[in-house]
Amino acid sequence: MAAFSGSALYLAWVWSGGTITMHGDFREFSYEPTLSLIESTAGSDSFREYIGGIGEGGDIKFNSVMQAAGTALITACARQNVGTLLVGVEGTAINKPKITIPAICKGPAFNVPYDDVVEFNVGFQQNAAETMGVWA
Repeated sequence: MAAFSGSALYLAWVWSGGTITMHGDFREFSYEPTLSLIESTAGSDSFREYIGGIGEGGDIKFNSVMQAAGTALITACARQNVGTLLVGVEGTAINKPKITIPAICKGPAFNVPYDDVVEFNVGFQQNAAETMGVWA
């Protein structure tokens, strides 16, 4: 199987104010879904066994270079905005993976060094089941 570069990422945030693409100046994106586990060990089991419990959402982090007058991104990523993230880790070519993640925004954070580019960071909390599909 061939590896690919993260530079192909497509990331859009769809919220009540519209849709904003976020991947243009990104540096890092991570998505870590979680699941509660229910221990089902019993009787003569010699190893702990588990079954999947209720989904607990996922932690989503985004880091990018901040652009001058980037108020649209700040507004779209305001704390408590609810929407959907559309993720294409290999871009949006037909039949490439597409992840649709309902989420709530935790709000922006900024890294403002004296002698370097300003970074825009934002976190999201998944708040419903994701959909794994492909781009059509």
